[in-house]
Amino acid sequence: MSAGALAETRAAANRAALARLHAVRPQWSAVVRARDAVGLPDFTLLHAGPPFEDPVGPPPPVLSSAVLACLHEGWASTEADAQRLIASGKVRLVDAQSYRVVVPLAAIVSPGTPLIEVTDAAAPNDPRRRAWSMFGSGAGAQIRFGTREPAVLERLRWRDNVFVPLLSDALANGPIELFPLAAAGLAGGDDLHARTTAATAALADRLALPAAHSILSQSPLFFLTLWMAACHLMMDAAANDGSDPDATLVVALAGNGREVGVRLAGDPSRWVTLPAAAPRGPRIKPGSTESASPLVGDSGVIDAAGFGAQALRFAPEPADALAPWLPAGWQSAQPALLADDWPAFAGLRCALDAAAVAAHGTAPLAAIAMIDAAGRAGLLGRGLYTAPVALFLAALNRR
Repeated sequence: MSAGALAETRAAANRAALARLHAVRPQWSAVVRARDAVGLPDFTLLHAGPPFEDPVGPPPPVLSSAVLACLHEGWASTEADAQRLIASGKVRLVDAQSYRVVVPLAAIVSPGTPLIEVTDAAAPNDPRRRAWSMFGSGAGAQIRFGTREPAVLERLRWRDNVFVPLLSDALANGPIELFPLAAAGLAGGDDLHARTTAATAALADRLALPAAHSILSQSPLFFLTLWMAACHLMMDAAANDGSDPDATLVVALAGNGREVGVRLAGDPSRWVTLPAAAPRGPRIKPGSTESASPLVGDSGVIDAAGFGAQALRFAPEPADALAPWLPAGWQSAQPALLADDWPAFAGLRCALDAAAVAAHGTAPLAAIAMIDAAGRAGLLGRGLYTAPVALFLAALNRR
């Protein structure tokens, strides 16, 4: 096939994928335990990014979170016992996206984990139009930071016993549409990845619960995992089980702490991976010397959908914080990597296109935080990840 014919074939496939993406209307419909939502069996844990080559030896931040998950589930009574379960393979580590779940950073989903369920208001009864992400645990120590802090277990118990019932009751009146909240976030200076303060505040107003408002005001990133699930749902609809095999839209951009991987709409079941570098950015403690982990987390799907680092032009606060790490000319170079305009969000483009990355030779950006590579110190600061052009070339060449 000539280069011109290939380009037109890909363009036609992408148009079909974009039509499906634009038809989705994500809504937060429920909070469901992972065992009930996706049939997650006991002694199985879900992690971010592509599958591990060696699931019994995950990188330290993921191992730390997995150890705490084993303790939280009651599968082990000590860290050493939990680590032995993982090393023996009795506790299995499986990539979350194979279950249509997305998790932030080094977080772990276990069978009892409450999940945000996002469905498509345009097809509410279609079982293929569902996606899940983690329910946040408020302010304080977080399992997504990949540490062994005992305070994380306290936050998980509080989440399960206090926060989940509170917001589950709020959903009794029906699903909550997410586009209006995202639009409020963008209007209020959010990029919807590094910053979701305005979108979280809009959610608190929508819930109209004083107790929830108080908690969410202290948890400005709560909207993040809702938007992760929404973006996963939309990109999954674009893929539509690979019904347009020539489509080159990026439906997943994620890391597992060792490898960075992408999946394309034309062949969504296949990961293409390369060794991952670490995000770079401003540190919470200036001058701290901990090494940042290679990319870990599923939240790059937000940037692949056209938000996050692809929306920093609308988010002056995170853009200023990340300015020293942004490449020259990013304001004009990054939009050229996206396939279309967002009908729902004026001025914003959508859908990272691997073919456009290859044609321009420009590395796409994603706004993903830095965490400690040793799995001890936790969150180091905001981060900016530069996805290598070679990764997208490899994905195109393997099709």
